[in-house]
Order: sequence, then C-alpha cells, then structure tokens
Amino acid sequence: MAAQNNAPLPEGLEVGGYRIVKKISSGGFSIVYLATDERGDSVAIKEYMPAALASRKAGELNPAISPEHLNTYRIGLKCFFEEDGRSPRSITRTSCAC
Repeated sequence: MAAQNNAPLPEGLEVGGYRIVKKISSGGFSIVYLATDERGDSVAIKEYMPAALASRKAGELNPAISPEHLNTYRIGLKCFFEEDGRSPRSITRTSCAC
C-alpha cells in the first residue's frame, strides 16, 4: 500500500453542507477529516483518496487520475461506498457524514 502523500482538503472548505475543520487521519486509501454540520455538531468525513491511483497537490480540490488508472479508481470508489455492505444513505450514525 502506498503512503498517503496527497494534500488534504483545505480547512474551512464546505462540502455538502459540512465544513472541514482539520485532517485527523490518513492512510493509503483515504483521508479522514473532522468537520461540522450546519448546527455546529462534529462529524467525521472519510474521503476516498487511493495514493497509488490518484494525486492532489496543495491548493487543488479534485484529484488527478491518469487514464490508465481510471477504471481501477472507479471500481475502488464503488467498493468504498459499499464498504461493510452499506451504502452511504443507510448509515445512520449521526456523527458520520457521507
């Protein structure tokens, strides 16, 4: 597994009604952020960011994915959302934003 060398999303960025507070963890396949919702409640946001397939530099929002890795990236993204047999809409924990 490749080390995570990608730039995290910037603090203060709003994503789907959630505001990024800070990066709290990262691994070879994802970056996890502490964020707040519109009421100010804390949530965790897990971003699919496979270091071996995608790259993002500081100041960029979207990852760059080379054409030869695109199919593998898409398959991994599908699996990411199906993790543990659950789709994002079926997760009911109030501290999880998908």
